[in-house]
Amino acid sequence: MMEMNKQRLALLRWIGKEEERSYLEVPFTVEGPVERIDIAYRYERGGAAGTVVDIGLRSPERVVGWSGGAREAFFVGTEKATPGYLAGPIVEGEWAVLLGAYKIPEGGAEVIVEVELARPHGRWMKGDLHMHSVHSDGGYTIEQAKDSCKARGLEFMALTDHNTSSQNFTALSPDEQLLLIPGVELTSYFGHANVLGAPDALRDFRVTTSGQADEVLEEVRERGGFVSLNHPFCPSCPWELGFDVPYDAIEVWNGPWRALNERALAWWQEQLAQGRRVIALGGSDTHRDDRFVKHGRPTASVWTEADTAQGVLAGIRQGRVVLQFDPDETCMALASGEYGIGDTIPRHAVEERGGVPLTIDICGAKGDRVALWSDRGIEALWDIAVPASAAEAGEWEAEAAEVGGWTIQREIAAIMAFDAAEDKGCVPVIPAGAAAEFDVIAPRMVEAENGHVRLRFQGSGDRLFYRLEARRTLEGLEQSVVTCMTNPVYIARAEDTGA
Repeated sequence: MMEMNKQRLALLRWIGKEEERSYLEVPFTVEGPVERIDIAYRYERGGAAGTVVDIGLRSPERVVGWSGGAREAFFVGTEKATPGYLAGPIVEGEWAVLLGAYKIPEGGAEVIVEVELARPHGRWMKGDLHMHSVHSDGGYTIEQAKDSCKARGLEFMALTDHNTSSQNFTALSPDEQLLLIPGVELTSYFGHANVLGAPDALRDFRVTTSGQADEVLEEVRERGGFVSLNHPFCPSCPWELGFDVPYDAIEVWNGPWRALNERALAWWQEQLAQGRRVIALGGSDTHRDDRFVKHGRPTASVWTEADTAQGVLAGIRQGRVVLQFDPDETCMALASGEYGIGDTIPRHAVEERGGVPLTIDICGAKGDRVALWSDRGIEALWDIAVPASAAEAGEWEAEAAEVGGWTIQREIAAIMAFDAAEDKGCVPVIPAGAAAEFDVIAPRMVEAENGHVRLRFQGSGDRLFYRLEARRTLEGLEQSVVTCMTNPVYIARAEDTGA
């Protein structure tokens, strides 16, 4: 039976008394690409006869794992697996579920084995692209960081300790729930940059000039590293080596939303409006347990075609990234037909459709104002209303309510106070860089249904891009925080070749 890229098999094996204390195989065939195999089995356990049947798995090449009688289900994937099993490429050919007939009653025992084969498919995965551990100046061991990320509902994490790659080699063992993205944060006296995707791409971090940065970052990219300039407008450690060095992305969102992120967001919008395609990323920059700085704040949601670290990196390289305040906070998607976030709509598609018809999907918004941006500025605004009876507090809001009588308003105000005193005024309600006609754009009130809103907008083919940004401003505060933002859907220009 086929369902949503999954093939399910139900296999029956009768074990006779004469087969007791032997190892049996229940074969099945893997054909075509498969990224994960899930196995579950059941039989009449215990009883007077004390039936015990153990389980394991064989690939066409070798035994890849054994549970004995300790588990009723397990899985193996390309880079993740249940403890006791080896992750790795799932090759075509004959596989077999191994059954250990340890104790079998006189009348025999029926074992039902369920096999599910998951084929590669596109999906959104949530993770954190910036964090530190005891391998540099962090307080978390790698296992503690992994546990924290899993508790927050994340599916991947990037270990980016300062100027060292030792954390990547310590974390080589596959995890059952998390993909581990290798990384390092190049940390110089003149700025920081994440190098993602290669365990040991950075050989020397001692950069003091733009010329040296050119050489080091170019070598990093040649060795497979993806370069993101971190918190470039941070008051204490800004990027001072210029923006003409080789890099792939900018960390627009570092930790809780605050003034340094507003500056990075405004700068990024300016670059996009000038025709530069720069990928926007975010990461928590978590070092230790903290009231506001948490793994997954912000969360990077990445569209990936494979449940692998390199699959996530491929999605990032294509700009298929949405940033959220928290894993369970507002999330948005933007598409024009088959073209989505990170894609370029070709000219023939623009001409055939008479412009750029956009579909906007919003989940989890609670009083957010959603802005549709282009290179011309803000083109449309929607206020998302949620009935009080249907509103569920996000994790950060629930935590805020539990700590010393905190309210949502106080939480946001406290996050704003996270900044240095001189930066508090840099968080506007109406973001910098908005179109001059912003004052005449009337927000449209839209009510969410079951937490979801779908909007449509007829975009213009003479724009360079469209992107989404959601903000939440609460009563009594003159400040707002970004709850979600997307990377752009780009529009090919008439002069672009091959469009």
